[in-house]
Amino acid sequence: MVRNITVYLDSQQQEFYDSIRCGFIVAEDERGEESFHNNLLDSSEYHGIQELIDDIVGIFDVKRSRVLVAA
Repeated sequence: MVRNITVYLDSQQQEFYDSIRCGFIVAEDERGEESFHNNLLDSSEYHGIQELIDDIVGIFDVKRSRVLVAA
């Protein structure tokens, strides 16, 4: 079961775009073991952080408070 999720934004995103993209996701389970997910959202663009978090909450079936977005 996933305990925490850290989302790293795509650092290659052009600054003039009004959207964000997920670079990769790190999921941590209850034992503290991490798994890396590079292609779950596969270049999907979002208008805001909340939309991105909504998709991640749905994929991993976790509470919103368990998702951290690192810029």
